[in-house]
Amino acid sequence: MSPSPSDVNSASVEAHRRPTKLQAAEAVLGDLSLGERILLRLSKDPQGVEIVSDYETPTSGWTVDNALSNFETAFPGFRDMIRGKRVLDYGCGDGFQSVAMARAGATEVVGADVSTTRIGNARALAEESGLENVVFTEAATGEFDVVTSLNAVEHFVRPEDNLREMLAALAPGGKIYVTFGPLWLSPFGHHMIFFTGAPWINLFFKESTVYRIRSLYRTDGATKYSPDMNRMTVSGFERLLRNCGARNEFVTYRTVKDLPLVGRIPFLREFFVNQVDAVLVPAD
Repeated sequence: MSPSPSDVNSASVEAHRRPTKLQAAEAVLGDLSLGERILLRLSKDPQGVEIVSDYETPTSGWTVDNALSNFETAFPGFRDMIRGKRVLDYGCGDGFQSVAMARAGATEVVGADVSTTRIGNARALAEESGLENVVFTEAATGEFDVVTSLNAVEHFVRPEDNLREMLAALAPGGKIYVTFGPLWLSPFGHHMIFFTGAPWINLFFKESTVYRIRSLYRTDGATKYSPDMNRMTVSGFERLLRNCGARNEFVTYRTVKDLPLVGRIPFLREFFVNQVDAVLVPAD
């Protein structure tokens, strides 16, 4: 059924009354600089986005059933690699992949994360699952056959300390499986995809500009990329391994849209490598 003329007129009046994106932003932030206006134009309308203060609850799209999909893409046969093994899930977040590994046949899984909120969520998830071979802690202790880390390396506050902890947790012959991204210089290394689909805004706009516009979508008071992002790059990751006494037994640099050869060209790879998959072992 077609809308009546009165419905159309009401919708037109309502659209006319609604502030523009710029008006809505300036009502909150005051006058915007040219850079802020440009970034706002490249961003979602803040009037139509749910504003949250900070991380509180896990996303509904992440479940125990799909939690190992990233590991399985990065490391084919991953479930066989952890079956019957003692596993440390370093930077476990809300615990979905930890519980999934326990369910997939790992002998023991310890999930570790610095966030007390996330550890609380993970413990609730473990209790709900009824599994007895998975526990969660804020400090990584013990000796493990496998150490895993999913999308955490680019967020480590002290990357060298974190990697050394992971290496120290390995039993003889143990291996570290890390997959993480997007990297800092890749198109969406800014991690601001929740409010803008524009690439490389961390390179094209000042940090203060990005965080002024970000404040329209988050009310956590953050004003800087750090400490949530450590600006990890491909060369920075390779330097991290050298400094910590680790080596790649296997590594894949996944590029944006699977562009051929770009991942092998030193300068270009920094801007087009989106994800790193690596199996790490102690250096000789």
